[in-house]
Amino acid sequence: MPALSIKDALWTATLLAIFAASCAHPHQSENIIENSAYRLAIDVATGGLHAALEDKRSGLRLADGPLVYRTDAAGHENPSTLFQLVDPAVSVERHRLIIRGTLAGLRVEHAFTLPPDKPVMDETLRLTNPTPGVVSLPDFECGLTRLLKDDTWSIPADLAGDRWVAVPHRKRAEDPRERYLDFSASDLADKPGFEAHPDAVQDPHYRPSRHRYSDGWAWTHGNAALGIYKYSQEAMLYSVVSTAKTAGRTLLRFGGTAMIMGEPAVLTRLRPGQTADLGLTRYETFEGGWREAMYGFRRFLDERGCRFPASYDPPVHWEQLYDMEGAWDHRAEQYTKAAIEREAQKGVDYSCEAIYLDPGWDTKFVSLIWGDAWLGPMDAFVKEMRDRYGLKVSLHTPLATWMSLDIPMGPPAIDTYPAAARLLAPPPPPQEPGAKAAARRLPAICLGSRQYLEAAEKRLLDLCAAGGTFLMFDGNFWNGGCLNPDHGHPVPYTFEDHIRANVDLAARIHANYPRVLIEMHDMIAGANPVRHTPLYYTYGLPGSWDENWGYELMWDSMADIKALRCLSLYYSNLSCNIPFYLHVNLRGDNTDAIVVWWYASTCRHLGIGGTAKNPAVVAAQKAAMKRYRAAEDLYKRGEFFGLSEEIHVHALGNRVAVNAFNLDDRARTIEGSIRLAELGLDPARAYVFDEPWASCADGKLIVKAALGPWGVKMASAEGR
Repeated sequence: MPALSIKDALWTATLLAIFAASCAHPHQSENIIENSAYRLAIDVATGGLHAALEDKRSGLRLADGPLVYRTDAAGHENPSTLFQLVDPAVSVERHRLIIRGTLAGLRVEHAFTLPPDKPVMDETLRLTNPTPGVVSLPDFECGLTRLLKDDTWSIPADLAGDRWVAVPHRKRAEDPRERYLDFSASDLADKPGFEAHPDAVQDPHYRPSRHRYSDGWAWTHGNAALGIYKYSQEAMLYSVVSTAKTAGRTLLRFGGTAMIMGEPAVLTRLRPGQTADLGLTRYETFEGGWREAMYGFRRFLDERGCRFPASYDPPVHWEQLYDMEGAWDHRAEQYTKAAIEREAQKGVDYSCEAIYLDPGWDTKFVSLIWGDAWLGPMDAFVKEMRDRYGLKVSLHTPLATWMSLDIPMGPPAIDTYPAAARLLAPPPPPQEPGAKAAARRLPAICLGSRQYLEAAEKRLLDLCAAGGTFLMFDGNFWNGGCLNPDHGHPVPYTFEDHIRANVDLAARIHANYPRVLIEMHDMIAGANPVRHTPLYYTYGLPGSWDENWGYELMWDSMADIKALRCLSLYYSNLSCNIPFYLHVNLRGDNTDAIVVWWYASTCRHLGIGGTAKNPAVVAAQKAAMKRYRAAEDLYKRGEFFGLSEEIHVHALGNRVAVNAFNLDDRARTIEGSIRLAELGLDPARAYVFDEPWASCADGKLIVKAALGPWGVKMASAEGR
């Protein structure tokens, strides 16, 4: 592991000193709450607060160590005060245990709730600035702790078989085939974690860190799994597990919160009287393993409205880009109405519902102004697509940051926006060895400027008025920061400010056209396999976006399957019901149409495009699309279940669809089973599948499918 920074070294030494003190001295003033699932005791110990958390379901003592409060605010570097509240007060108010005190001049209210009617624990944290000045915390960390490795360098016996699995990102799209975010106790203790630092425009990269972060974690122990989920719509927060090493001991810190990538930004500029609400951490233990904890996170998000609406019915797209690549460079000559009409006919042949127009339809790249000169008036174009082909019109509508890079798809549109929207960039950070240089053309446009947002709003509303039914917010990634005081955004301009600008633009469109679907690329990473923002973050806010982007698995979609990058979508669907949109390249597909079926199974909103050279592949894809369309409500609105990475189940009402995949270059038989009740299906009904490899017996769905290399089969049934 790389050498710790001075601050981290100070932190680890101080924390271990407090840990030793809390173990060596008798505890005082014990405060206890408990329910059917957990028992939490907070003791006022010598040197700080000691927390003991028992998981009644798994039998594991989850926490037994100092309750950490760490900040490196200026003037508060004294190690004797880094980890303890000033004048801490602990009280129990019915089913709530509340810790109050001050830290770095801020008032702290840290609460744990154990509801008597629900087997969960909820943790909240609020920091209030009572001072007359702005408080800026360069770092902050809070959480429960327990010993992970003792002074003999041994993992405690009760943790020997435990694992910590990232939810939902057990498999990230940018990671190599063999890498999963699925860690043993030894992995946590002996290997560095990771923290992303997208310092420059669309240049996300990772540095070694004490931290590992995700939307949530599944801590598996025996036949149980503890879900540790973070939720906030006020600030970008993660569930973070961290370690501290010194003197032969390693501690694990979890729950609470920790600043990652400088977020939440509110802690860097807390105004007088302002309160920072640092979200909710939910603890819930499940019988089973990490899969059950992923389903638990999905239900947790569902309860908070982070789920597709009951009326969700997105149109299947035909993506014209793949068979017209490069036409954006010669719009008037190659991106013609006749060319689009040929693509529209392909969409009809592949059972699609909309034509999706990628770069080339607007006057210049990212102008968001319809190219009348080569496509005719947009309203007439929309009418023809509807009347002649039965297709809606969907649009690629990239935002300002992409327009500001030297990688355009056609002539750039910077000069079509007000000069007052120009970005005033801060000095670039020092270049790390091996990091790629960001490509930027100046003058650039600031996505967060009121001048740009006003212009983009008007142009997008004009497109919706003319009949556009889907907008893709691509090119919306982090712009590197802006110092222009006339833009109406805070200075300095942070990740959070950039995210809110994206959401604000979506809300402006939805205020006038609530039924237009808006897909939102990751608001930090953009068109990139990397995901920085939590999957749910800002979804469900008034007027916000409708769909997530499918990790950029669009250019060689078959290669993404073979490299297992596609598994990022599988795990995300286990963990979250917010829809994914993705259009995929059919040209690398096989005669089983695995590209069609994998992405239909993992993207509630499907787009396809590109003509395969092999006529047998084309025929298989068209047949697959007809079968998909016949069962599309199961794929668009059904509940997704994974018996394994290779067996997907979609259940809706009393209907069910099953896909069996062989993610291997050798023939195999794929097998699995699950109780019908776990799928929400009535086991008293009879389910007779239209394929013999799927069946039901003794209240179970049973799958046994013989598949060739990279093969796939689909079966469906209706309960009677």
